[in-house]
Amino acid sequence: MDVSELDYNQMLGSVSQERLDKSRRYIYKKDKNLCVGVEILLNYALNKMGIVDPIFDTDRYGKPYLTNYSHIYFNLSHSENYVACAVSDSPVGVDIEYIHDIDWDLARHCYHDCEYEYILNNSSSKKAFYEMWVLKESYMKMTGLGFRLPLNEFTVEVTDEIRVIEENGNKFGLYNLGEHMLGVCSQTKITEPVLISLHVI
Repeated sequence: MDVSELDYNQMLGSVSQERLDKSRRYIYKKDKNLCVGVEILLNYALNKMGIVDPIFDTDRYGKPYLTNYSHIYFNLSHSENYVACAVSDSPVGVDIEYIHDIDWDLARHCYHDCEYEYILNNSSSKKAFYEMWVLKESYMKMTGLGFRLPLNEFTVEVTDEIRVIEENGNKFGLYNLGEHMLGVCSQTKITEPVLISLHVI
């Protein structure tokens, strides 16, 4: 969902107190909009599933979860003007990134040789860099460890099927959204992303 036109003050009654407190720590309007917008999108998705009374908490690694719906898993991400949310009946991770200039030293340091080779051999190295980034980060978030699981401790292979070489069983979704790249990782089937209009919510 694009939150660039979100009216921050109008949405204050639509998010949790914890989210409000977090958003008020940001200086810029864009960051405030991303912070509240991502929970508004999550609440919309949960409401579509019949969940109208979510109670949020965070685990020991800081990953949020629902205390009153233990069988529902979700994950959130945001970048530039967009927020993303994934909801599943098994652990799930999502990452969205705005495609902009690349720090190639970062790529060389964080990626395994085969991942770096995939990027260099792609017709658009910048696009491939963000493909690899959102796939790796969505996997890290799905595990619940986030950046406690270093980028260079596992290898993502992108062929006809996307997989983590060191393990089997997880599913990946990779979507080019124009100026953004979206990656999703789950233990179950992944459906196509749906772009939600802020005006619908």
